[in-house]
Amino acid sequence: MRASRRGPRGQSTVELALCMLVFITVVMFGIHFAEVGYLSLKVHEAAVSPLWDSTAFRVHRMREQEESIGDFGALSSIAPRVMANAGERYRDFDGRSSTAKPRPHMTQVFTRVEDMRVRCAQDDEVEFDLPRSRRPALRSPQPGNWGTFPPGQDVGNPTDSVLDGVYENLGGMSCSAEAHLEGLPTLPSRFLEGQGGFFEEKHSMRLRMKACGVGRAVGGTCKGRYGILLGDFGFSDPEVSEHCPLQPERPDVPCSENRAFYYAAMKVFDNNGRAAGRDASEFAEFFVGQSPIDESGFFMSYRGEEDDYIERDTPRGESQDEMDRPRNTGGVDHKPTPNRRRSNRCFLGMQEC
Repeated sequence: MRASRRGPRGQSTVELALCMLVFITVVMFGIHFAEVGYLSLKVHEAAVSPLWDSTAFRVHRMREQEESIGDFGALSSIAPRVMANAGERYRDFDGRSSTAKPRPHMTQVFTRVEDMRVRCAQDDEVEFDLPRSRRPALRSPQPGNWGTFPPGQDVGNPTDSVLDGVYENLGGMSCSAEAHLEGLPTLPSRFLEGQGGFFEEKHSMRLRMKACGVGRAVGGTCKGRYGILLGDFGFSDPEVSEHCPLQPERPDVPCSENRAFYYAAMKVFDNNGRAAGRDASEFAEFFVGQSPIDESGFFMSYRGEEDDYIERDTPRGESQDEMDRPRNTGGVDHKPTPNRRRSNRCFLGMQEC
């Protein structure tokens, strides 16, 4: 009689049971770590959101004041406004709605985040520098040689800028956010460890940490922040978008409808030293007898789309000047007349013509 041999049974079941102990632990902590990362991004989102909101506010305006044109008075009020708005929208960690849910926290399977705090403030460390340099030095002509720089010529200082008095570098604002992040009791702290247990290390410790919108907490404090530079020249306000007709015989007289824009442009012209000498005027006086305009004077003209961007007419000036340009800045129907008055000199100043 021959005895039959039975094959091994139950090995797969034992292997499955052992593997499931490890697999379930890995899955649980995988979910937990994913939740920590997701909820931390919500804190980051709360820190960045008010920065984008701040770009919707007007920062700079121009005033009708020749010596104090730039008005940045609204800058200090932007940070408190966007901070309050972001704090309310992200109180429940969901910024998709302007109305926060009753519970000021977000709970996942193994993790919870709560106590969101958003802080924004004006920040002068977020800055840029205006273009700065001396004005160009003008040489006096010297026969047969390069020109020389006359002594005592005012070229300004290396720290001067043509935008001084018009645009100021007042910086911007910065924001940060923080929240309390903790693990839930749904994640067991003990699982088959200890003396005689399957695992040699402790399963987990209850997570309690501060989540920062930027970087990691140092000594329990979130020190990182995001910054944005604010400031604009959006010439869209009524006081800087009105007409400014050309006034060729009245230099340095602001147009009544657009004084703020006029003063801003003239300030840049002044800061740059105005005209580079009087060579053009002396040339005109020598060949024609007079200079039609003061080349160091400031002239500005602005016409909008409703006027086809052209000057329909110009104010009456000197009688001789009217012969040259009765409508000198017009469009197709307002071409300058070809008539020119006789010069008191001939070609290149020659007396014999």
